[in-house]
Formats: sequence, structure tokens, C-alpha cells
Amino acid sequence: MSETVHVPSLGITKSSSNPAVPFIGGLLIEVFIACMLYGITTLQSFIYFQKYPNDAISLKCLVGAVWALETVHTVFCMQFLYAYLIEGFGDFAYFLQINWGIGVTVITSAGIALCVQGYYVWRVWCVSSKSILWTVAIGIFALARVAFGIGSTILSYVYPEWITFRDTKSSLITISGGLGSAALVDMLVAITLSYYLNKGRSAWHKESNSKMNMILLYAVNTGAITGTASLLCVILFATQKQSLVFLGLVEIQAKLYANSFLGSLNARAHIRNKNAPGAQYPSFEFSSGNGYRATAPQVQPKVEVFQQTIVHDDRGLRTDSEFDMKNLKGGELV
Repeated sequence: MSETVHVPSLGITKSSSNPAVPFIGGLLIEVFIACMLYGITTLQSFIYFQKYPNDAISLKCLVGAVWALETVHTVFCMQFLYAYLIEGFGDFAYFLQINWGIGVTVITSAGIALCVQGYYVWRVWCVSSKSILWTVAIGIFALARVAFGIGSTILSYVYPEWITFRDTKSSLITISGGLGSAALVDMLVAITLSYYLNKGRSAWHKESNSKMNMILLYAVNTGAITGTASLLCVILFATQKQSLVFLGLVEIQAKLYANSFLGSLNARAHIRNKNAPGAQYPSFEFSSGNGYRATAPQVQPKVEVFQQTIVHDDRGLRTDSEFDMKNLKGGELV
């Protein structure tokens, strides 16, 4: 005699019109990508502290702050996704509500952008020989990005439903203004660094010019990636009314800022040693005692002729050295 097993209905039927697919499907994938980028951020932070122990305390604190903000940002990305997909499982009406954790991710994204772009403003200040015009102009737009981010966070609590939030002009202004300011800062930083580094080229030192080319390429590519992400966020927010795909791209953008910042710091040794004969790089040695230690190669002494300039590095020291990025210990422009 066969038994009949009764399976309780969950109230959800398979249908091509399932509202979860277009509304939150893209967001789910984008948050997964953001979490992977957070893993890269953590790895880069570890490499930085192992590779550059002599950097200024202020720079180390900045790296630590970026990693801490990234951690908080990632935690709340998973929190609001858990709320939508697990706690609100089967309740499609809950998708219309703005989860409180989204506001936290927006404000932490603004904090990450402030840290990273503040560092870029400082680099512009150094490279431009303390140009007040460029530094103040870029700094104003960087602060505007934070102000618009705070405004978007406040509006997400004032209008707790997506339909109301996305139909208000104030939300469009804060989001487009914030992302537009971020893209403008990226563009101005790339233009300023390109101008002043080209201006400081040496006609007789090919190795220095090669390193400057790498710096310029990195600066332009970094600004192009984050700027494009900002532009796409605004377009998707304005056009894709039935989807949260724009929100996932906002979360990814925060990770791009952190990784570009840490990547520029960790690339300094590579650029400094590029084209150097017999150049070697630090490595890690593992022992049977479950420990490891970083080992650095021995540097052979050599005599070079230098063009004398005054350089301000990340440790706050003013030294006479060659403007070819070779001797900027802990403060290279990359």
C-alpha cells in the first residue's frame, strides 16, 4: 500500500513573470561580484602592510580606515540581500520597501570615496607644486560627493519605498550629483597628474620617462573605470525603474575605489624596480613552524648622476632626489 506525501504549498508558482527575477536578480549577481572584490581588497591590504612597513603612520591609518569601511560596507550588502531574499521570502511586496541597511552602504561608500579621493587630492597637491587652484577645485567636488551621499542616505529613510524614492526629483539630484561629482574628481585627477608629469619629463633620462608612462597609464585607466561606473549608475537609476541593478553597480563602485587606491600603493616597488638590471622583488618564505617571514633581496650599490629637485614624499620628508620616481620611498606617485 503506497503512502501519499503531502507537500505544503509555499504560495509561489514558477512563472516567467516572477517579479524577483527582473527586480533583484541583477542586484544579487552584482553583490556577489562586490564580495569577490572585497576579498581582493583584503589581500591587497595584507600585502601593503607586509611590503611597506616604513610608510607614514597617517598613510597606514588611511589604508586601515579604507579596509574597515569596506568591511562594514560588505557586511551590510549581505544584510539587505538576506533581508530581501530570506526574511522576505515569498513576499514580493517587500521588494518595494527600502531596507534600512541600504542607507548604511550608501554612507560607507561615500566614506570610502572621501578617503581615496582625499589621497588623490594630496597627490595633486604634491605633483602640482602645491597649486591651490587645482587642489581646491578637486577637493570641493570630492566633498560634494560626500554631501550628496549623505543626502541620498537621508532620503532613503524619509521615503522608505522604492516607488516614492525614485519618483522624487530630490533623489535623482542627490544620486546624479554624487556620482557626477565622483566622476568629475576622477577625470580632474587624471588630467592634472598627466599634465604635471608630462611637464616634468626628462629629455635625457629614458628610464624615468618609461616609469612616468606607467604612472600616466595607471592614472588614466583608474579614472576611466570608476568614472564609467558612475555614469552607468546614473543612467540605470533613471531608466531601469523596475530593477535595482543600479544599486548593485553602486556597491561595486565602492570596491573599485578601494582596489584602485591599494593597487596604486602596492605597485610602487614594481615601478621603482622596472628596467633596473637584476631587479628582484620581496618574497615570502614559509617554515615548518607554521610561520612565514618576508625576505628582501640584497641591493647592489651603484653610482648614478642625479638631476636635483625637491620631492615631498608620503612620510612628510623633503629630500633632494631625482624626479624619476626611483627614490621616492613610500611616497611614489603610483
